[in-house]
Amino acid sequence: MEKKKKKRIRFDISVWVAISAIAVLAVILGMMIFMQFEQRNNQAQTIFVEKGTTLIQSFEAGMRGRVDGSQDVFYLQKLLMETAEQPDIDYMIVTDGKGGIVADSDPSMLGRFYGLDLDIKKIADSKNIRWRQTANPEGAGTFEVYRGFFPGRVDGSKGDHHPLVVFVGFNMDKIEKASRQHTLRMLILALVLVLIGSLAIVSLFLAQAYRLTRASLSRMTVFSDALVKNMPIALLATDETGRIIACNEQAGGLFALSCAEAIGREAGRLLPEAFSTLLNRIDKQTGLVEKDIVVTPDEGGVRMWEVVATAFADEDVHEGKILLARDVTAIRQMEREVARSRHLSAIGSLAAGVAHEIRNPLSSIKGFAVYFKQRLAGNPDDQETADIMIAETERLNRVISQLIEFARPLELKKEPTDVADLVRQTLRLITAEAKDKSVEVDVNTKEDLPQVPVDPDKVKQVLLNIFLNALAAMPAGGRLSVDLTFQNNCLAVTVSDTGEGISGENLPRIYDPYFTSKPAGTGLGLAIVQKIMEAHGGTVRVESLAQKGTTVTLRFGLTDDERNVT
Repeated sequence: MEKKKKKRIRFDISVWVAISAIAVLAVILGMMIFMQFEQRNNQAQTIFVEKGTTLIQSFEAGMRGRVDGSQDVFYLQKLLMETAEQPDIDYMIVTDGKGGIVADSDPSMLGRFYGLDLDIKKIADSKNIRWRQTANPEGAGTFEVYRGFFPGRVDGSKGDHHPLVVFVGFNMDKIEKASRQHTLRMLILALVLVLIGSLAIVSLFLAQAYRLTRASLSRMTVFSDALVKNMPIALLATDETGRIIACNEQAGGLFALSCAEAIGREAGRLLPEAFSTLLNRIDKQTGLVEKDIVVTPDEGGVRMWEVVATAFADEDVHEGKILLARDVTAIRQMEREVARSRHLSAIGSLAAGVAHEIRNPLSSIKGFAVYFKQRLAGNPDDQETADIMIAETERLNRVISQLIEFARPLELKKEPTDVADLVRQTLRLITAEAKDKSVEVDVNTKEDLPQVPVDPDKVKQVLLNIFLNALAAMPAGGRLSVDLTFQNNCLAVTVSDTGEGISGENLPRIYDPYFTSKPAGTGLGLAIVQKIMEAHGGTVRVESLAQKGTTVTLRFGLTDDERNVT
């Protein structure tokens, strides 16, 4: 039985080798035939173009010798008919600049139009030879050569020449017959070469079949080992007992051992619990399972893994399981950022529309409140109610202004700016409030800081928002510190306070529109800060601990060219 099986396998290999050899030879010879065919066509084309050029030049010379540049239609028709009687010429036609036939080797065509599918006017003004191959309904194809016709002065100038185009059509019957005969000879030769070559190649392959099979198997083994080892995702395979039989170095991110040390050990004891649970419930009936698994390593941090697991089995292989895992923490984070950006964009658009709709009736409400305040000047209670209405209306108008500012695309007016001076100007705006709350203000900066190309008004708005947030976090007093540093072509403004800080659960949401922990806040301050910093190509980073204080760091990047300019 073994011998019969081996013979059958060898017979199958021989059949495929024969087919492959014949196919390869057929392709090669087909390409040779095609190249020969193209070469003959190019040669024929060159011959026709040269012959047409010579004929047209002779035709022009004959006209110049006869009429000395005049337009003698009768002689033109006669000379054209005589010239068209040469062998292999189907027709000769002369048309005017609009395609009307002036002279034709077939007199019955006079007065008709020809070449309307071409740019006759452009052709008539040029001596450049053009050609094309057209179909001839009476038989073989026609190779047509044409260009502008200038039967004027010998020096080639146009003078009073009216636009003319001359067409010469050559009969391709002889060329096509010769081409068919040549193609037939090439096909016969190709068939003979295919038969001889295929027999030789099949014999060679049969003699080397065993050696090539072993070499191919060895290469495939090396390739598969290299692929498993260097693939960018973790791979792990277990046998029917749950022991690891194969893995790669990327799988080392799932357990503390190297791949070589993990071979032969139980996967359930090495893998995180979520991975072990997934493998335990996989079997042949389950099929392919795809799942995202969140893992918290001992050293801290959260990692997200995209996992694909399935069971496998074959006649010669016992049932086992294979697991592929990829660390997608950064990808998922990016997806969340994209979703958040879309969400903010939608909110901004909605907010802008709502704000514009509210602002007009709000102005009317404020006007009526002022009116009633004046009318009720003698009634203190009613006048106080009117004052409250006016104050609330103004507060609502400020909120709407912030909404519109948040939704409106930023138009920056950058100019080289001394950020340290900008910080001092902004701090002057909060000096009175800082004194009222017993907040000490410190500014630490160097004298040689470079100027940064920014929009001063927008950056002042950013600083004012951060300073006001810091003061609001220190109702009982504290310290507000501002440090300016320059390092690695980056100007950093660090604002620290000793206030109430931000809780850990609120810190990830501080940039969300309308999220605020202050009773009178709108929740748009830091969202606008982030938007302005991103428009400048900078970054904003907030670090805070509850009851410890908050640190906000603004970074403005500065290229080498900008630094040299400033």
